[in-house]
Amino acid sequence: MLPLHLIKSLLLFSILALSACSQQSDIEIIRAISMLPRQTDYTRDFEQWIKQVNEQGEGRFRIIFVGGPEAIPTFEQADAVRTGVVHMVFGPATYYMGLLPEVEALFASNLPPRETRRNGGIELMDRIHREKLDVRYLARCMFIEFHVFTREKPPLDADGVPDLSASLIRGGPVWRDFINSLGARFVNVAAPDIYMALERNMIQGVGWPIVGLEDSSWHQHLKYRIDPGVFSSDVGLIFNRARWERLPADVRDVLHKAAIDYETSSYERFKKLSGTLDESMRQLGMEIVTLDGNGERNYRRLAHDVIWQRLRKRSPEYYPELLAKFYRNDMARQK
Repeated sequence: MLPLHLIKSLLLFSILALSACSQQSDIEIIRAISMLPRQTDYTRDFEQWIKQVNEQGEGRFRIIFVGGPEAIPTFEQADAVRTGVVHMVFGPATYYMGLLPEVEALFASNLPPRETRRNGGIELMDRIHREKLDVRYLARCMFIEFHVFTREKPPLDADGVPDLSASLIRGGPVWRDFINSLGARFVNVAAPDIYMALERNMIQGVGWPIVGLEDSSWHQHLKYRIDPGVFSSDVGLIFNRARWERLPADVRDVLHKAAIDYETSSYERFKKLSGTLDESMRQLGMEIVTLDGNGERNYRRLAHDVIWQRLRKRSPEYYPELLAKFYRNDMARQK
């Protein structure tokens, strides 16, 4: 494997070469990258979208997909788009939560993209991105729920909530407080190492969406899924602000419309894919632990409150607006 500094040098060389070509041909070149590996359903879908958008932009612009984390490490990509090394980044917003804590609202949202587009939530998220990161937030894609998957069937406590006190559960950093609130010990294992950790019983559960579980063969060790799902995928598209403003108006119009269309089309595709994968998992023997009544309400409240309370502390100026735009409070709770 090439050293990281050499990979970056090669990427920079290719970027400069592409820029030179664009100047000669007067076609706008847009460099795009994904925070997620190319073999995932998410990035494959993004590459297909790029292909379709390029057909619309024939003769005016071309989006060049320069790779995934192998080109620029995942947690450096938000800074890369901010500084203009690349123009567009596709991936989970919580990967750059350290730069922009407000993106947790996307993860804790229980409203689909259409509604947050209609009620001004996407406009608010774009404003915050422009103000704090100097990028444009173009679209919220692939809205699907996350679940907790476990090796053993979890018992329920007196409140009807799963008791995971004997478990080590893997989740991204944003999961920590929720996993701990279920009595489990939070473990942050890199995604490529999850299968080995499950195989060796180093972890007893994972917080993850349905999409991607079977492809990674984790279902061989995870036999139970807790329903309802909690949290939502925070995959989105961000774009370097200066580059966006330099684009011709007609190119911006095409990209803006394509991004909005992608919100809708990717939502429908991944909703259908989730249904297909759900059926497949059931046929493979996965048992669904379905919470109902007070148990479901308590579980949902616990999941979302730990994030919204954290966001209220980290971004008090935007918390009220974000809560109003990205969360429907169907339960009586303290705000």
